Amino acid sequence: MSIDMIYHYWLPLLAGLTGTFIVLGLYRALHTPKQTFYAGIIPESQLLGRDKALRFLVRRILTGQSTAIIGSFEKEKTAILAHLRDAKHQTQRYGDKAERLIFSLMDVSTLDEQYSFAQFWEEALKPVEKIIIKGTDSTLSNAYQACQESDFDNYDLAQLIEQLGQNEWRLVLMIERIELLLHHSHLMSSRFMGGLRSLATASSNSSLAVIVTGNISLQQFHQALKPLISNASPYFNFMEPIILWPLPEPELDNLLVQNEREFTVDERRFITESSGGHPYLLGIAINSLQEAYDNQEKEPLKIAKQTFSKRIKDLLDTLLHSWAPNTAQAFRLVAQKQGEVAHFKNELEDLAQQLMVRSFKK
Repeated sequence: MSIDMIYHYWLPLLAGLTGTFIVLGLYRALHTPKQTFYAGIIPESQLLGRDKALRFLVRRILTGQSTAIIGSFEKEKTAILAHLRDAKHQTQRYGDKAERLIFSLMDVSTLDEQYSFAQFWEEALKPVEKIIIKGTDSTLSNAYQACQESDFDNYDLAQLIEQLGQNEWRLVLMIERIELLLHHSHLMSSRFMGGLRSLATASSNSSLAVIVTGNISLQQFHQALKPLISNASPYFNFMEPIILWPLPEPELDNLLVQNEREFTVDERRFITESSGGHPYLLGIAINSLQEAYDNQEKEPLKIAKQTFSKRIKDLLDTLLHSWAPNTAQAFRLVAQKQGEVAHFKNELEDLAQQLMVRSFKK
C-alpha cells in the first residue's frame, strides 16, 4: 500500500476512533536540551490530554468506587493505570491516604485460559500478602490465611476485605482487558463475576475499588456473557464507565498553543487532521514532525506525513482485520462517507459499542 493511499484513505478512518495516551516517555523523546521547538507541549508531571479523566479516577479511588475505562487503544489505558499506581507521585495524587492504598494489577492477556478462580485471587492478593508479612496485625493475617485454606472462597474474601477496611487499607484491583475474560472458562462464572461485584459493593466507602479496562462497552460485555453464564446478570453495573473519546477542539487547541514556538498553519492542519483529536495519534504526528526537524529535512512537513503514515499503518490494519468482513465494510463506508449504510445497522451498532464510531445515520 502506497504512502499516498495510506494518507488519503486510511486517515479518514481515524474520525471514529478513540485515542491513547502520550506517556512521559514520549515527552522525553520530544523534549531535548538542544531542541526546544516543541518544548512544553507535555508538562513533565502530566499525561497529555487526559487530565480530567485522571482526576475523575483519583476521586473514585479515594472514595472506594469502581470504574471501567473504555477505549480502543491498549497503550492509553495501560498508561493510565501505570500513572495511577506510580509510587513516585502517590502522595501528591492521593494526599494523606496514599500510604493506605494497595494497588494490584491483573492483565487478563497474561492469564492461561484454564486459570482458576483461586489462582486469580492468589495472584491479585500478593500485594496484600506483602503488607501482612511486614505488619503485626493478627486479624488481617488470620483472614488472609482463611482465604488460602478455602481456595479463596467468596465468604472468606469478604472477611478479608472487611478486615482491610477496619485497618484503614483500601485495595485497588486493576483488571486489564476485560473482554479477554470471555475466553476464560473458570472466570466466566457467577462465582467470580458476582463475587467481585459483591466484594466491591459491600459498603458505600468500600475497601475494594475495582478498575477495569476494555475495548468494548460494558453493555456489549454483558451481552457477550449471556450465552456463557446461565441467568447472567450485568455483573459490572456497579462500575461507572469513563469513555476515552477524542479531545474536543478547544482542548486540542489549548495543547497546541503551549509551545515555545507556534506551529505554522500547515503544521497545525497536519497535526489536527491526522490525529482526529486523539492524544496518542497527536503524539505520533508531533513526534514525526519533530524528527523531521531534528534530521534537518529539506521538506520536514512532507517527511513527517510519510513517517506518520508508516507508523499508523499496522495499527489500522490490525483494527480492521480484527473485525468481521461486514463490520469492516460498514466502517469504511462511514469513514469515506460513501455508499448506503442502512443495511449495516447491526454492524454499526457493534462499532458504536466498541467506540469505533460515535453515531451513524440510517
